[in-house]
Amino acid sequence: MSVEVSMNEKHSAYFQHLQAYERDLEGWRLRVHKLERPEPGSQLASDNAAFPYHPISDATRLCLASAGEHLRLAWTAIEAGELYPTAHFTTLRGALVAASQAVYVLGPEEATVRRARGLAVVIESYKRLRQFHLEHLKILGLTDAEKLQIQEQVDWLTGRMQIATDAGADRAGLNVSDKVIPYAAEVTYPSSMSLQHSVNLLWRQMSGDAHALAWALTLRATLDSPRNGELLTTGTAGGSLEDISQPFEAAFRILRRGWALFDQRCEAHS
Repeated sequence: MSVEVSMNEKHSAYFQHLQAYERDLEGWRLRVHKLERPEPGSQLASDNAAFPYHPISDATRLCLASAGEHLRLAWTAIEAGELYPTAHFTTLRGALVAASQAVYVLGPEEATVRRARGLAVVIESYKRLRQFHLEHLKILGLTDAEKLQIQEQVDWLTGRMQIATDAGADRAGLNVSDKVIPYAAEVTYPSSMSLQHSVNLLWRQMSGDAHALAWALTLRATLDSPRNGELLTTGTAGGSLEDISQPFEAAFRILRRGWALFDQRCEAHS
């Protein structure tokens, strides 16, 4: 399959549409340069008290910062005239999951639900770090002192995971495909089942890009008719701003919703 990248006049409307988001992206970039704490008496301040070792507000703020960073990376390439048939979608998938995760935690009005979801995100972080350390233990040639130090980290993480679980974390864990993305899509597009469905399809399609599988690229490709007697055909997959703009738009709108929810939950009400 050949890959061609071009940006012609028919893409100008998509470019101008995404360019209008540059101001927000820059504002969010500057915002995360300084630490923000929830106001005393706010909903997030109360949520944080459930597990002070890793505040839920910090977990969600990291998601918001990460989503904005991924979108800026995607935009920087677009602005430079570089459109990537696969790499743009792996970047935008990162933006989509980060923004959606923040909305998933911050969206519910019920404090117990927010805390359960927020602590599930915290536990997922601990779990993956523990997994990293356990793999590290398999390295040949480690000294006994090094093994002991790593094992101490594993035990510490295990203990923190248990404390977070006891504090009310969702015991089902963090299910991104079946819970996080659908919830964020519904909160962001409450009146459009069609757009909710599109967000979920984009998420699943971009998994193919993230894992370097051909099917996602094939769905965007223009396939030639097979020649007589040949089993395979050729196709062209170009870096299309029309294709890129769809997940970009979704991730941006979910991120904007996430920041609004963050501000809402951080503000104390008399």
